[in-house]
Amino acid sequence: MAGQQARFVLKLRRNIALEGDLLLARMEVEAFSLAGVRGVADIKSVTQDIPGLRRLRGFGRLDLNVRENGIQAYVAEGPLTTLPDLIRRLSFVQRIYCVTARTAEALELLNELEEVLGPVLACHSNEDSLIIEAIPHYALFEFSQVVARRSKGRIETKQNLSAVLDALLGRTDARHAKSLAEAALSARSTTSHLSHDIHYYKAKFFPRLVRSILNICTQRLGDGSHRVIDNFVGSGTTLLEAATLGIPSLGVDIDPLSVLIAKAKLEAVQIDSRLLAEESAQAMQALEAQTTGQLALFDEPLHEVGKAPAIKFPGWLMKNRKMTARVAAGLQQEIRGVQSVVARCDPQVAGLFRVLMSDAIARKIRMRFLGTGVGRFSLTFAKPSIAQIFSKSLARYVKVAATSEWLRQTIHLEFADAQVVRGDARHIPSRSGGFDILMTSPPYLPASSGRESYAKARAPSLIALGMTTHEEVDSLADGSIGSMSGDGIDLESLSERERDIVEWLLRDELRAIKAKPTARYFLDMRRAFAEMRRVLSPGGYCVVISGKQSTFYQFSTRKALYTVQSALILAEEARQAGFEVEGLHDVQLVKLNRNARPRSLDDYYETIILLKSPDG
Repeated sequence: MAGQQARFVLKLRRNIALEGDLLLARMEVEAFSLAGVRGVADIKSVTQDIPGLRRLRGFGRLDLNVRENGIQAYVAEGPLTTLPDLIRRLSFVQRIYCVTARTAEALELLNELEEVLGPVLACHSNEDSLIIEAIPHYALFEFSQVVARRSKGRIETKQNLSAVLDALLGRTDARHAKSLAEAALSARSTTSHLSHDIHYYKAKFFPRLVRSILNICTQRLGDGSHRVIDNFVGSGTTLLEAATLGIPSLGVDIDPLSVLIAKAKLEAVQIDSRLLAEESAQAMQALEAQTTGQLALFDEPLHEVGKAPAIKFPGWLMKNRKMTARVAAGLQQEIRGVQSVVARCDPQVAGLFRVLMSDAIARKIRMRFLGTGVGRFSLTFAKPSIAQIFSKSLARYVKVAATSEWLRQTIHLEFADAQVVRGDARHIPSRSGGFDILMTSPPYLPASSGRESYAKARAPSLIALGMTTHEEVDSLADGSIGSMSGDGIDLESLSERERDIVEWLLRDELRAIKAKPTARYFLDMRRAFAEMRRVLSPGGYCVVISGKQSTFYQFSTRKALYTVQSALILAEEARQAGFEVEGLHDVQLVKLNRNARPRSLDDYYETIILLKSPDG
């Protein structure tokens, strides 16, 4: 059976927008040891070599819902036994076509796959050959985002997911199912599936990118169990993607809110949807009662619930002209109202409720730090109340929990163990070690462009959660990588390239304040790379995502004054720490905000820095 060969046509997702994604898609496909991988710009041309594909109808048609420009599919050959892994793991593919000989062994494998992978396959056969259509599991994850949005509750979400799967594989002609399937296939953005959108988080990973890189690394490492660590875990994207791939993981972050978010992101896909629906209904009813003043007979007064201290905003926030005493009082009352609901929820959903409250506060009170190094920020307020944002998120996460249950029941998805701890990437807990893959994205350079904003922009949430006070919130920024504190910096210890940047900043009157914090960033990252090298097993892979470059502009014009090759500097620091640099791959990102000056017209690239720990 192991020797039976097959031809694979891997149709790419229609919403792959940039060529950088195609680079990752191809690297991922090639990692599965398929032979003769080639990109096809006109997927219909494949039928010249595989005429049987012309017979496919409905959503299985080869040329339906394809990318409009560029590569539409990859064609390759390999063992038929590769099919299960392709279904379970591929990130960028929306449909797999597998053509192989019709043998007893192949038919037996098909029966086994149905039991192991769920009803994600359709088979067309004649006397000599089989054409197997399969929906990759990850495509279902992404489709679920669209389906859940169009469903009214937990039960309807599950029903609609089953209907979409049936429509995609030609098992139903129901108009509703086909309409949902078309909407899922046509969605332009599907980055918020499962619990990836649990909290507003600036500059977070794209899930497909993470998943594809994890696939590339695990396939290169070969058979065996692997462990993943993300030492700048942020909102936990790496951990959730590793969990869906069955890879145990550990996340570390110095920010307490990031730790809470990452934990809740993992818990959200394991919560019982019935319990969450009941708790959410009670919470929304209580919030509605607060709004109307119609408290139930046995409800506690707002000021008695939870005995939480009064909310106080930091002095620097109160100095903003938009944060008047009246506005502040209204926001404080809104926060206390949601706090009262969170305080009464079932302990099994408490982590999720706390994070959704924090997210609601962050979306209501929007601070954008301007990167001047002196703490300047703009402040705006969303129109919906904090309670309204929170309630909307509760309703959405009931459907997320239902989606996760459907995936477990239908395709037998199991989530691997993932843990999150608070810690410093420059001093990873000593008990941690023996990791095969390190996948992370450290703070970007220039780190001193308002680095204090990470903690300050979250100040209202941190205070509401009881993680800090209005007097102590600033201290959270002082310990972060490349923070505004530049004390104790030895400029002579920098590399020549790093020293040139710092000296240029020192000569610029307006940017001199950023010089020492930038130097601190370089030295902090040097220590972080040493720790990465320590915890990674010999022969393991370290993948660091960085902005490709940072450019300083003249303030009055858009003239570029100085460009910092950020990724090259980090790669050199990694090399000095003992890593082998296997490659730097630039990936262009879609820039949604074209109004920010002065970089509004620039293309933006991230760089995948692929490192390897030397074999023992």
